[in-house]
Formats: sequence, structure tokens, C-alpha cells
Amino acid sequence: MFIKIYQTAIASAIAIIALFALTRIMGKKQMAQLNFFDYVVGISIGSIASEYAVVRSIHLAEGLTALVVFTLFSLIFSFISVKSLRGRKILDGTPIFLIKNGKIVESNLRNAKLTINDLLEECRQKDIFDIGEIEFAILETSGRLSVLPKSQGLCTNVIIDGEIIEENLAAINLNKLWLASQGVVDYKDILLGYVDTAGKLNIHMKDSKT
Repeated sequence: MFIKIYQTAIASAIAIIALFALTRIMGKKQMAQLNFFDYVVGISIGSIASEYAVVRSIHLAEGLTALVVFTLFSLIFSFISVKSLRGRKILDGTPIFLIKNGKIVESNLRNAKLTINDLLEECRQKDIFDIGEIEFAILETSGRLSVLPKSQGLCTNVIIDGEIIEENLAAINLNKLWLASQGVVDYKDILLGYVDTAGKLNIHMKDSKT
């Protein structure tokens, strides 16, 4: 009995050390920042580590291999998300307007698998009890709701990671010719470009170009 307890303690210590090392490699993220894949990987890694700690038939090499494989996939997907806007959209999704220009977008509610009661609850958690006070409500890729009250304008991102977001330009009745008139020629070096509530283009260059 003592030997089994000792073996379990040693296996648990190894699992904890491995988890600590791998999660440090994966980087720090708050729960609200986790996408669905990150969440599933986190649960899977924890499950593998706990199984290794208590199931004697799982050898150290097998347990560590499974942990490393899950971690590698998480790192690969994170790298794709950072480097590619298209990959980010596939892996993380895109923000969804649930209220736009003061009007509830019912089709987007359905796509997000939310009911009107879910939307009202989220608004109340933002201390907004009258939905008529809301100009925009956006469901972020993290699953959190961002709310902009009426009388405030909404900034529009038109360049992200060196790519022009043409649908966002069209939404505010602008186009690439307007960007060119603002002096934007080589947009590949732009990290973020957005049009503020006054209609002014604001540019943040990538680190290598600042």
C-alpha cells in the first residue's frame, strides 16, 4: 500500500512539473481570452496529467508524449493566429453584432446560439437595463459582450496586420481610394488602422517600422 502511495505521489509530482513547464511555454491567457480550442486543449492536458498520475499502466514516456503533442498543436495554432488574419478568423472566429445602430440583429443572435433573454442578461451585467440605450452590442471572439451606449460613436478598424478590411470600409461608405488619399500606400507595414468617431484615420505601425 505504501509503495502505491509513493508511486502515485512521484507520478503526480512529475505531472505537475510537466504541466507547469508546458503551460509556461503556451503563454499566459486569462480564461476570458481562451478560444474554444484553447479551452479544450487545457481540459485535455489536465485530464492526461491526472490519468498519468493515478493509472499505473500509463508509462512516463506515453504520458509526456501526449502532453507534448497537445501543447505543440496549441502552439502551432497560436502561431497561425498571430501571423495570419485569415487563419485567425478560422481559428478564433470574428466579432458578431448583436445590436447594430440600436436594432437587435436577430439572425446574428441565432448564429451565436443566443436567445433574447441571454442578450438582456448580458446587458444587465453591463449595468444597462434599458436595451433602448444601446447603439452597438458586439459579441467578441472571447464570448464576452462589448456594449456601446447611444450618443457615442463607434471606431471602425479598416487595416489589421497589414491587411485592408474592405467590408469595414464599405460599412462606413469608404474605400481604398480614400485610404490612398490619406497617405496610406504601403499598408503592409501597418499593425492597426482605424477610423475614429470624428472620421479621422489613426495609424499604428508595426514595431519594425516605428
